[in-house]
Amino acid sequence: MTGFGAAAGEVQGYNCRLEIKTLNNRFKEFVVRSPHVLFQLEEPIKKLISNFVHRGRVELWVQMEAGQAASGLVVNLQAAREVHSLLTKLNHELELEDKVTLDQVLKFNVITASKGSGEFDAEESNLIRDGMLELARRALEQLMAMREVEGRVLAEDLLGRLTTLCQWLEDLKKLAVNAPLAAAKRYQARLEELAETLIDPARLAQEAAISAEKMDITEEMTRFGSHIQSFHNILVQGAEPVGRRLEFLLQEMVREANTMGAKSQSKSISDMVLNFKSELEKIREQVLNIE
Repeated sequence: MTGFGAAAGEVQGYNCRLEIKTLNNRFKEFVVRSPHVLFQLEEPIKKLISNFVHRGRVELWVQMEAGQAASGLVVNLQAAREVHSLLTKLNHELELEDKVTLDQVLKFNVITASKGSGEFDAEESNLIRDGMLELARRALEQLMAMREVEGRVLAEDLLGRLTTLCQWLEDLKKLAVNAPLAAAKRYQARLEELAETLIDPARLAQEAAISAEKMDITEEMTRFGSHIQSFHNILVQGAEPVGRRLEFLLQEMVREANTMGAKSQSKSISDMVLNFKSELEKIREQVLNIE
């Protein structure tokens, strides 16, 4: 199922943005694009996402830029004030009239370079991890809200197609009731044609009975109807991921439809089965997108 979520904020002086996008995929796949400094954060974030996303292609993008508090240089204002105060006091003690200048203060190294990327200590790493996970949670809320909307639309579409299959199944049952009688009439006509030959009428009648039994699709129709009901119940009641369960039921429905088509000697029944298979293929395309 498709979805998108994003969140941005300041994490330990860094301007961070995290985006999560999901695309339809039969399996689960992660694609992560993040700064090298956040390499150790990938697994915790992927684990968090996996609690909500069980199927599909997940694209995770993380951006981290130095903010004012994490720029290349750091000014120690407290030290600068102390240096300025001491120099001013020294001028006064020496009875000098010169004012303390910025150049004089800078000679005392009150400006230093900040840590480079990846030089976080343990405490900073934990704080950054917690901050990024919070961004991930916020992005996931947006993502899941979008996926929930899509899920409702897919469920409505599938329920409509199930209703169509149920209607067709009732029509098929009516056709199937008359199929053995039609076969018997064909054999009767054949028997009349061969009445003057040496073929044993009893034998021909027996073959007709065997053929009629082979054409019987009552069991297949019953199982097909049961699968439709199970499919419907999962869509309506299922709160957990249901995609793979629906796939299995769909495979069984296709199997029953194929068997009915193979048994049929009636054009009407064959045409109806073809309609079943066409609709099941449309359902299959949708099921592959379901979580």
